[in-house]
Amino acid sequence: TESSLKNFVKPPAIGDVGKTTNGITDMLGSKLSLSSDQKSKLTDAVSGFLTKKKDISGLADTNPTDYVSKFNPMQKGLFGKMKGIMGASTFTKFLGMKPSGSKIAGNPLSNLFF
Repeated sequence: TESSLKNFVKPPAIGDVGKTTNGITDMLGSKLSLSSDQKSKLTDAVSGFLTKKKDISGLADTNPTDYVSKFNPMQKGLFGKMKGIMGASTFTKFLGMKPSGSKIAGNPLSNLFF
């Protein structure tokens, strides 16, 4: 249905999974003061998520409804792992960092939200 897509944001291109993962974990590590152990676990979680997301990213162009139906459970799984790694209060801070509007395109975190 169209209602599920009214807030659809076309996902940014992931590019190189390793570089994108490092960009995300470096940003979160510094902004959220994560330990090296937390960053290491986060790197694994984000890398796995981006690898799976890259497999479905073509659907964002051809079938946005199908993309959203596959992306949402993947994101839920990632966010569950992230909350476990960083703790609830830090995870809430992370959610507050969600890019919007013109800031979506250039922000590595967009890969986790869209």
